[in-house]
Amino acid sequence: MSEKISVIIPVYKVQDYLPKCIESVLGQTYQNLEIILIDDGSPDQCGAICDAYAAKDARIHVIHKENEGVARARNDGIAYATGDYISFIDSDDWIAKDAYELLYQGLKEYGADCCVGGCVTVIEKDGTLKAKKNQYQPVFCETSTEAMKRVLLNGSAVWNRLFKREVFEEIRFPADRINDDEVVALHAYAECEKIVFLDRDTYYYRIRQNSITTSGFSRRDMDYYYNSRENLAFVSEVRPELRECAEFKYMKAMLYCYINLRKIKKDPETEELKKSLRKDIKKHRKAAWKNQYMSLPLKILAVIA
Repeated sequence: MSEKISVIIPVYKVQDYLPKCIESVLGQTYQNLEIILIDDGSPDQCGAICDAYAAKDARIHVIHKENEGVARARNDGIAYATGDYISFIDSDDWIAKDAYELLYQGLKEYGADCCVGGCVTVIEKDGTLKAKKNQYQPVFCETSTEAMKRVLLNGSAVWNRLFKREVFEEIRFPADRINDDEVVALHAYAECEKIVFLDRDTYYYRIRQNSITTSGFSRRDMDYYYNSRENLAFVSEVRPELRECAEFKYMKAMLYCYINLRKIKKDPETEELKKSLRKDIKKHRKAAWKNQYMSLPLKILAVIA
């Protein structure tokens, strides 16, 4: 029998999108799946939808829990998983019919610890879906350090990837944070020797109106700053050759948060955050000007902020 893939899907307030997500997993050409649906205390019909699908297919396992956020839901899924490989899907997205067959074959063919598929961004507006065209590139492999550099310079997600189970032996998602994907992707790549990137689309990423991705800036977005600060400390310890990349990410995050904090309603907490950020920016101005990854506009912004 083929090796088992554990598919972890946190579920919260997505009753209109969840069936498409689940159906796309059930219809996979790669059949040996353990599908873990974590109902994160969703107040709508998501829990009932999960149970209905579980009653029809023994591969589906449902965890009902109090709402604690997507990070803790994913962590519960990791703890429950028994597969040889682990994959994550957001419950308002869906995957191609042959996604796991392609990702699994990629891991085997290239002897990789993680396989990354192509992603189609689908924008939802006024009830219609419009896919953005992708620029395709040949299959390529990266070392752990190269992939970590990619995260620091370009960002990353954890969905649309297939990981060997042992990559997540010690790694867990930071609770009560947004932008936690970049933290986990960086740590996960640090545990890999080789990552392969495919030239085939395997994942459909839905951008919804009024989602976290499209909503305006709030103090919650300070997590971009906190996460980049922690990533800088992590990289300095395990990949010091990437420190300049991590410093770029950190300085970019602090400038982003500072500029946007100036746009939102003033209150004592916001003013204190702005004061703290401005102090940090001042401290890093000289390093920002010397950093090869900082664009000239960002360097100037660091000087005048």
